[in-house]
Amino acid sequence: MKPEFQQGKIKQYNSEKGFGFIGGLEQDIFFHISDFPLADGEPKRNERVKFVVVENNGKLKAVKIERVVDNSAKAKKSRVVENNKSITSALLNNFRK
Repeated sequence: MKPEFQQGKIKQYNSEKGFGFIGGLEQDIFFHISDFPLADGEPKRNERVKFVVVENNGKLKAVKIERVVDNSAKAKKSRVVENNKSITSALLNNFRK
């Protein structure tokens, strides 16, 4: 049987303790950093993720967490702004040399 993925957003994350919670379901779901893909850095608040919920000692836990690209208009605009900032910065750095 294929695991069923849920979707939610990172509600909070404590980098010192290495765990956090994902919101968006009936209740917040615990996750540990070892179950999070770190290729693009640590979890960020409001970051969209998909995950599988398992029971761990009577409590729910998110595993197999994957980042989800936010395709909302607001997210697209933010990516364009960030891209433009990096291009402008690179051009200015070359100009100053």
